[in-house]
Amino acid sequence: MNDEIKHFPENVQKLLADARIPIEQLKPIYYELTIGEQFPDDSIRLIEVNNSLIEELEKSKKLVIRGANNDFAALCTSDQIFEIKSAETSNTLLLASPLDSSSVNKENGCIALTVNSILHAKLELTQCVPRLKRICQLFEDNPYRGHFDGDNDIENPKPKITMENIKSEVQASDQAIDAYLKKLNVVTIDGHLRLLDFDFRTKLIEYIFSLLSIQDWSKDHIPIDKCATEMKEICPKYVAKQFLEQIGTMSNDGNSISLNANTISTHYALDLLRNLEKMKLSEFMTCWRECVPSDFPIDVDQLKGFVIISEGTISYIDTDNLSEKPYERMKTLFSRKNTWTLSEIEPFLSSLTTSNAEFNSLLAMHTRCIIKDGQKYYAPKYN
Repeated sequence: MNDEIKHFPENVQKLLADARIPIEQLKPIYYELTIGEQFPDDSIRLIEVNNSLIEELEKSKKLVIRGANNDFAALCTSDQIFEIKSAETSNTLLLASPLDSSSVNKENGCIALTVNSILHAKLELTQCVPRLKRICQLFEDNPYRGHFDGDNDIENPKPKITMENIKSEVQASDQAIDAYLKKLNVVTIDGHLRLLDFDFRTKLIEYIFSLLSIQDWSKDHIPIDKCATEMKEICPKYVAKQFLEQIGTMSNDGNSISLNANTISTHYALDLLRNLEKMKLSEFMTCWRECVPSDFPIDVDQLKGFVIISEGTISYIDTDNLSEKPYERMKTLFSRKNTWTLSEIEPFLSSLTTSNAEFNSLLAMHTRCIIKDGQKYYAPKYN
């Protein structure tokens, strides 16, 4: 036996021999384990992450976990969300740390460690879709109506929503939350977030159009400060400025906006449909054309994800109120229309998946493909 092997105590050599482990293949180092005073430390967890998450953690120096009391725990980064699940390991894991800087005895190859915890499971991450529906639920009881608001916080207190509230409860990345708040046309009022009432948005748009006529302003060059000052009759100036930025494109100098024709046209289309069960498509297109300026384009493709067109009729569907459960959402969609093309159904399902493969799997699970007049359609797999 060479000198390095002699470093192993006799009991260790015997143990290795009984286990039929060739001593010659081992490094002349062994560990002396001591149970720590606080063993087992149940506060310790192991979580398995990929390289991109490691880079994110090293950059942000924090681990963000979101969700309300009844939700699953979700790890959220700046642009992704992962469900955290516990998974049992095939081997028992011991978490140990060196006793001190002198714990390595170079003379006999012994390393002394303190065992702090014993684990039989680890936490695994599964990428999932953001759960944004709660944002609507947080806002729905207190929409903002400007000077028509009628709020009296003393007599009729209503919830005050902040970005901190949303980011603590909503299982979504910062990027997804910011994009969704922009989609909802949320404004900041006295440090709190408020959803603009739909009818109030209509009043604001109509007021802006009247100012364009009175002031002889171009819809492509509306002075923000002057316009917001004129709108003080129906809402505070700082709210008007936020609204102008929502419906237009800011100039390079930040002093004016150009109205976004698609945003305005889409709003009026939804205004026509949102309180009706359905409407003849031809009649709707005529009414829609009369609602918006003649140089604003109108096309049903602008309304993808908002409407269902079937048998010559058009009807509004609120995607934010659809179930987040795939089967329930599919059931609702096919109750409104028997067959769908891929381009028609995709806007209503994309928020349920994180990749093209997952989207295709969802379709395969819940639908069957049929060919009609050379066109591919999707019908429910189970009635």
